[in-house]
Amino acid sequence: IFVFFLLFSILVAEAQLPDSLSSGCYSQIAGHDTANLQMENKGGSVSGALSYNIFQEDRNDGTLQGEMSGDILTGWYLFKSEGIISVRRVAWKIKGSELWPGTGEMIEKNDTMFFSLPGKLQYDNTRAYKKVDCIL
Repeated sequence: IFVFFLLFSILVAEAQLPDSLSSGCYSQIAGHDTANLQMENKGGSVSGALSYNIFQEDRNDGTLQGEMSGDILTGWYLFKSEGIISVRRVAWKIKGSELWPGTGEMIEKNDTMFFSLPGKLQYDNTRAYKKVDCIL
């Protein structure tokens, strides 16, 4: 009985633990497009630098402020592109040492982009951000 209880306790504990997000650098490369995230996770509160370099478009460099909820990281990306400061909602699903970006229809209010249906985001495992060594 004790062994059964111990195994059951371990299985329940593992099922309840989401993948953890470690501080550091993550990079996404998709064709000619790249994205880089350097962030720090302090007890589920995430902050850092995020940049997107989309082929034949202006580069976006900015900051990320986010929160963890289970295996999902959501946040606000404040960035400057073409001389204009904008804000966009971002989300990732944490899978091991990868971040799968959330995609979904977006709406704009003032200079801020929101997911129109945040509960129905799709997470793209084919364009994962992978943990990399930070280069300064």
